[in-house]
Order: sequence, then C-alpha cells, then structure tokens
Amino acid sequence: MNQSQPLVHKPTVAFLMPLVVFLVIVQWYPSFSDAQQTASAVVSSETKQYMAMLVVQIVIATGFLVWFRRIYLRHFPFRVSPLAVAVGAVGIVVWVGLCHLEIEATLMDLIGLGTAAAARPSFNPFLHLPTVGWQIAFLVPRFIVLAIIVPIIEELFLRGWVVRFVHDPDWEMVRLQGLSWGAILAPTIYGVATHPGEAVAAIAWFSLVTWLMLKTGNVWDCVVAHAVTNLLLGLYVIWFAQWQLW
Repeated sequence: MNQSQPLVHKPTVAFLMPLVVFLVIVQWYPSFSDAQQTASAVVSSETKQYMAMLVVQIVIATGFLVWFRRIYLRHFPFRVSPLAVAVGAVGIVVWVGLCHLEIEATLMDLIGLGTAAAARPSFNPFLHLPTVGWQIAFLVPRFIVLAIIVPIIEELFLRGWVVRFVHDPDWEMVRLQGLSWGAILAPTIYGVATHPGEAVAAIAWFSLVTWLMLKTGNVWDCVVAHAVTNLLLGLYVIWFAQWQLW
C-alpha cells in the first residue's frame, strides 16, 4: 500500500507561511493616521499594541526562517552581487520620488473616488513616545521588521514561489530566468494590490526588482535590494519626518 501524499507541500508552506502570518498580524496594527499629532507624556495602549505586534512579527518570522532554512538554501544557494545594492539605492529614489508626486490621489479625484486608498499608520515615535528609551525600544524592532524581516519573507514569497508557480505549477525546478510574461508581471500586480496608495511607485519599484531577478536569477539579490531600499526609506522617513511613508 502506497503512503498517502501530505496534504500540504512542505516547500510551499516554507515559502508562503512566513508572509501569510506576518500579514495576518498586520491586521491588528492600530491606526495612527487620524491620531492627534501632539506630544504625550504617557505611552498609549495603541502604541504599546503596535510595538508588541512588531516584536511578535519578528519572533514568528525568525522562527519560520530558521525552521525552513534548509529548504530555502536548497532552492537558492546564498550569494549576493554588488548590483543588488545599486538597485536598492536606485529603488529608494524611485519610490520616494513617485510617492511625493501623489499621482494616485490625482487619479482618484478624476474618477470621483477621492482618497479611497487606505492610509498607512502615520506613526511619529518622537511624539507618541515620551522618552529616548521608549523611542529606541520602538525604532529597533521597527527597523528590524522594515529592513530585514519584510525583505526576506516578501521576496521568498514573490520570487521564491509566486513567479515560479505562475510559470509552472510544478514549480520547484523553475529558475528565475526565462519566465513567462504572467510570472514576470505577478510581483508588480502584488505590489499594486498591497500598496494601493502608492500604486505608481509600486509598479516602478517592483518592476525594477523583477529586472534584477531576471538579470541575476538570484533571489538573494532581490532580498538585498529590497533591504537596502527599505533601510534607506526608514532613514528618510525619520530624517525628513515623512511619517506617511512609514
């Protein structure tokens, strides 16, 4: 008697589960977009919830990545090219520049939808957190999520699974070059769906990283490019107080 096949394909779980769980936790983020932007001597329950969710995301994502590390490295032996850093640096200019043009808001107004796109949590830690200790306690996990966790889990999901599955449902042997148009466009479609308020920037940035993927055929280059862009974005947000990009 043949052994039954597992109900869930383990490599599929490895590439999907970290991001899926991460996005579920995002739904518990409190909203600060309409919060009163004035300094407070007391850390609110919403702020504590936000900070706790960041820590939970780090712990769970790290657990998944360590648990499934052999699967990732079997599919994509670790290597990084200098081009990845350059693409990430170009990416921050593309993202910030296009976001500040606010093309999406103009288009929404033209079709009568106003500000239909969902707003990001506009969280200013220097207003919501009264002491340097609290501010550091927020900024450290926030940057870990922004510049390490998100680039790894999102690129493993997009380039490790989505593009290969779209190209061929028997995806494990698919390389990240010579892909179908559907596979090439899939990350950009995902980017627009997850960043509706920055759709134009998402089209440009996700397409740029897809170009890098096709150029090097290496998911870790995409991870590094994503990490560089996100790190520079976080620094830009803090330096220029552009909390709507946070």
